[in-house]
Formats: sequence, C-alpha cells, structure tokens
Amino acid sequence: MNKFFEKELPEGYVEAFVVDAYDKESSKGMRIGALVTAVVTFNMILFLYAIPRWSEIIAGFSIIGCLELVATYVLYISMHELTHGAVYKLLTKQRILLGFDPPAAYCGVPDIYVYRLTSLISLFAPFTIFGILFLTMTILTADPFAKLLVMILLALHVIGCVGDLYGAWILLFKLKDPATLRKDTGPKQIYYTKG
Repeated sequence: MNKFFEKELPEGYVEAFVVDAYDKESSKGMRIGALVTAVVTFNMILFLYAIPRWSEIIAGFSIIGCLELVATYVLYISMHELTHGAVYKLLTKQRILLGFDPPAAYCGVPDIYVYRLTSLISLFAPFTIFGILFLTMTILTADPFAKLLVMILLALHVIGCVGDLYGAWILLFKLKDPATLRKDTGPKQIYYTKG
C-alpha cells in the first residue's frame, strides 16, 4: 500500500478506538502512562545523578539557567508539534492544524484519514529527533547544574511524548492491520478498521 491517506472514510470501515485528551475515560491509559513515566524518570535523575552530585549542582546553581530551561521547554513544545506537522505535510500535502488548549498542545490533520504507517511516522518523529538531541546534549554537557537542567528537559520530553507513544502502541499492538485509518483532529484521535 503506497497511499498515505484517504479524503473520505472508505466504505466498510468502523470506529475501533478513540483517544480524546479531554475525555477522562478514553485518555485514562495515556494519563496513567504519563504519571508512571514522570515518577520513573524523575526518580532516576534524582537518585542516579542529582543526589550523588548535590554539592556540585548547588555550587553551579543559576536563576538564569532555570529561566533558560523554561524558555527552552516552551520552544520545544512548539517544535515538537511542528515536527508532527512537517511529517504530515510532507506525506499528505494536506492542511495541518496546530494548537494549544490545556492539557494538550497538538497537531492534527482534521480533514483526512491517515493510514497506519503515516500515523506511526508522525507519532515517532518528535520522540526520535528530540530524544537523540537531548540525549546528546546530556552526554556532552560537562557542568553538573547545566547537565541536570538538560536531563530535566530530556525527562519532560519523554513525558510529553507519552500521548504519541500511546497512539503508537495502539497501532503496533492493538490495530495491526496496515489498512487501519486514523482521524487526527489534534486532541482527539479516532481509529478505524475494516468492519
């Protein structure tokens, strides 16, 4: 199959799964995943890095560094969603929708139904690109306080990707048919399979 999307839902497809960031029940798995990921990643940072180097980290503490972390994270959120958008635009040439409506920053292609492969590429793109970038920065940063900030940024990145990884998990383990379609409006994804 070399098509990336359908303009209309083909005949014979039925709704198989829904994830809506604003619906507590349909986003339950995603929220639990984010909480578990947050606890695990921040405990790893704390016990494997921060506590053993606490005096070095305190010695290098900088309010400017903390403000830079916040500014970088805000920029990262935008770049994360633009990465989804770039993949969608490259593969479909269709209109993308970007937005921020707490609790979600989002990117979608609301006017089409994208195939499983297109969805997977878009879902994994930010996780992969920024994961490699932040991991590399973590390895290359020498100053203990700056390294801690970069590690926090990496952790926030992984936590922020939980929704994407949850969507990928659905496609990889629940809805394995390559003909699976996904309507991505941003905060809500509807998965369709052949009935």
